Amino acid sequence: MIGILATLAYSSLTDIIFTNRAKETAQAMRTFTERALAEGKRKNTDVEIRLSPLGIEYTIDSTTVSEKFANGYVSVNNASPAPSGGSNFNSGITATVRLGVSGISEEGYFVACGVRGYCAAAVKSSDKNAFQAYIKRGSSSSWEAL
Repeated sequence: MIGILATLAYSSLTDIIFTNRAKETAQAMRTFTERALAEGKRKNTDVEIRLSPLGIEYTIDSTTVSEKFANGYVSVNNASPAPSGGSNFNSGITATVRLGVSGISEEGYFVACGVRGYCAAAVKSSDKNAFQAYIKRGSSSSWEAL
């Protein structure tokens, strides 16, 4: 009886841990891209944002700023968040300055996945100049907005 309860508790606890890592990674990507856009606007220059194998980075005026993902997350090119409909930005996208506002005009996403098919994404829709965080809980589930 104790073994059965321990097994159930363990599986629930690991699901919570993997979900929290996905949320942490998705929010980190979203806030990092927003920070890159704000820095481009502040300096009135273009900024390139891309995923590295273990994190996200942006380059502005020959200076690169980076942030690592949560433990176990790596950038992937074969997972497309359902609401995006755009292109994969993992290899890089340039935010251009137009009328004093740094932005990305096209829609697309940054995506990274961890163990058990848990994934995180920062999605840019064409009607907004901001990214939204999404997660996917396991390989069989759908994407959900945070």
